[in-house]
This record gives sequence, structure tokens and C-alpha cells, in this order.
Amino acid sequence: MVNERPRTPLRANRPFVLYAAHYGISSLGFWAFFLAILAQATYRYHATSVQIAIMLAAWSLVFLTLVAPAGMITDRWSPKRMILLAQVFAVASAVVALAGSSIWALYVASVIDAVGAAMAIPARGSLTALLVDLEDLVRANGALNTLAMVALIVGPGAGGLIARHGSQAAVYWVIAGMLMAGAIPLFWVPDRRPERHELSSPVREVAEGFRVAWREPELRSLLFLACAIWVTLTVFVALEPLFVKHVLGRGEDGLGLFWSTNGVGSFVGALALTRSRKAAGREVLLIGVALILSGLGFLAFSGTSLLWLAIAGNVVMGVGFGGFLTLSQALIQRVAAEDLRGRVTGVMGMLQESSSVVCSAAIAVLGGLVLVRPSLVVAAAALTASGLYGLRADRRIRRGWAARPTGHPAGGRGAPPVLAALPVPPTGPITPPVRRVDLDG
Repeated sequence: MVNERPRTPLRANRPFVLYAAHYGISSLGFWAFFLAILAQATYRYHATSVQIAIMLAAWSLVFLTLVAPAGMITDRWSPKRMILLAQVFAVASAVVALAGSSIWALYVASVIDAVGAAMAIPARGSLTALLVDLEDLVRANGALNTLAMVALIVGPGAGGLIARHGSQAAVYWVIAGMLMAGAIPLFWVPDRRPERHELSSPVREVAEGFRVAWREPELRSLLFLACAIWVTLTVFVALEPLFVKHVLGRGEDGLGLFWSTNGVGSFVGALALTRSRKAAGREVLLIGVALILSGLGFLAFSGTSLLWLAIAGNVVMGVGFGGFLTLSQALIQRVAAEDLRGRVTGVMGMLQESSSVVCSAAIAVLGGLVLVRPSLVVAAAALTASGLYGLRADRRIRRGWAARPTGHPAGGRGAPPVLAALPVPPTGPITPPVRRVDLDG
């Protein structure tokens, strides 16, 4: 019996621990920044749903334009250096928001932040898979998203308190400091890069990311599920400030409270997956369950005027969202080949943000016709229905595996390998020809 190579526990993996420290600290700055610009637009500049939708659409439009090319550059270059460059843009966005005196400054800050996010997301998706074993991807992403959700709990709440008892300028100074501090641990993370691949034109490289995402059944299902959750979350983010202000009657610190409670749920969802050793190969099924859970929590939040029930619904919604983030990242990293992860992550990001742009544009065009509570309830129902699609997609994928037993790993666990990623000898099969003299002895 061949002894298996012992796996290094995540907590003993020093490069991953340093990377996780960077991720957690930077997430504090990211979530605090996002809440700060939404709260400032709503309470200081009295923005309407149209203006908030324009801000979100600008962010999404820049992100979807740049994320696929950024993924291509990540596969060619260095994920670590791409993340460091993204941190520079994140700090710059906080500085612009600090220096501005109108909602237009928030628009500009949002655009700059989107540039940094478009660079960071494919790079982080690539670097995570280069720092841990394949079997640890779900738990590694769960650990990272657990840290991110702790940041979602602490960041918006702290930002709301600083704004209430200090000033909005102090909020942005703290955000800039956290983002700069988040870059420090990354300097000690090894500069691991994807294996070299044959370079081609940028258009062909991005197109290859599309082909892989569409060819693999699991990734194709993820495309639909990710677009569904991002459309409904766009409705949620655009209308939540108005719902909290006008329906629940809460102030700026109340908006921070709801973001923090959502983070509590997301923390629980991500933390649960860090303990899972059987999630690999079941990501589509579990994503469907996560979306149903989020949809039910969303319905509870938007269908009531009771503060305690809205908080409880927000927590449940967060549990599903935290599970979705962890599982979708692990699925891409498991199925896509090493030198394609950046591009596939970029393609996924581009398509989901395309759906966000369409949704934001619809809210902006309809303007006063958008009714806050009915729109939130419809979005919640749609999110629940998309989770049911995930359950059906998982059954369809498993029937496909059963029809091709040779394509499934031994033991029936996990998904079949990506055949396109296997090296093919340039001269054809490596089996030598059989001659008659060999058969005759």
C-alpha cells in the first residue's frame, strides 16, 4: 500500500496564514468603504433610488469591463503583485471620497474602487489555489470568507459608530489606514505563479475563459446561479438604505447594524464549510441550498416592519450568502486548470456584474415607479426560485456522470477531472505500435 503524502493543516501553512491576514484586514477596509459611501449618499446627500442605482451601475460597469482582462493578466503574470496593485487603487478610492464634497465625488470613488476590485478578485482566486492543496480548497475558501464576514460584522458597524460620534472624514482616514495595513502581510507571501501557458492574443485568451466556463457543466450551472444572486443582491443593496430609512425608521447607524448582522450570518455560513470534508464535488447542490436559505431570509427581512424580525431575516440571508461565496470560489478553483483560474474567475465576475448593471439601469430608468418593499419581496422570491434551479442542475450533472463512469473519480466522490487540462503528446498516442512479430513471440 502506497503511503499518501501527509497534508499540511491550514493553520500550519505559513504562506496561507499570512495571505489570510492580508485578506481579513483588507476586507475590513472594503466593507467599511462600501457602507460609508452608501450611508453618505443616503443621509448626507439625500440620494434617491435612482442616484444609488447609478452609483452601483458605475461600479459594476467598470468592474465587468476590466475583470476578464485582469484575469488574463493574472494568468500571465503574478497574482501577488496584482493584488498589491489593487490595494493602491482601493486606498485611492478612500482618499477621493475623503476629499470630495458632493455625490459626484462618491461616484468617482466608486469607479476607482471597482478598478481595484476587478484586479484583486481574479488574482485572489488564482493565488489561493496556489497556496493550498486541492483537497483543502473548500476549507481554505471557507476560512478566508469567515475572515471576510468578520470584517463585514466589524467594519460597517465601526464605520457607523465613527461617523455618528466622530466625523465622516475620520471614517475614510481609518479605511485608508486599514487598506494600507492589509498590504503588509502580503509582502511575506511567496510570489507563486501559474504554470506557463502558450501565449496568444488577449481576445483569444479571454475567449478561452468563456469556453471553459461554458463547456464544464458545473461551471455553466454556476454562471446562472451567480447571475441570479447578483441581480437580487443589486436590488437589495440599492433599496436597503431606503427601506431602513423610511420603512424601519432607522438612521445611519441602523444601516451599519443591518450590514453587521448580515455579516454575522455570512460568518456562520463560511465557518460551517471550513469543517466540511465532503463538499468537494457537491458545490452546485450546496449552492442551491444556500440560495434557497438566502431567499427565505430575504423574504423575512423585506416582508416586515418589525426590527427584530428584519434582523433575524438578515442573519439567515447572510448564512446563505457566505456559503455561496465559499462554494463558488472553490468550484472554480477545482474545475479550472491552474493556468485558467484567473480568466475563468474573471469571466464569472464579468457575467455576474453584467446582470448587476442591467438591474441597476432598470432601477435608474424606472425611477419613482420602483416601489421599495414590493421590489424587495419580488427579488427575494426570485432568489429562492434560483436555488431550486441549483438543486435540479446538480441532479442533471450527476446523471451525466453516471452515464460516463470512466470520467468519474474512483470511489464516486467529487467531480470528474477536466479532460482539457490533461497534456496531450504532440506526436499522438504514446503507446508503441504492435507488430506481428511481437504477437508471434
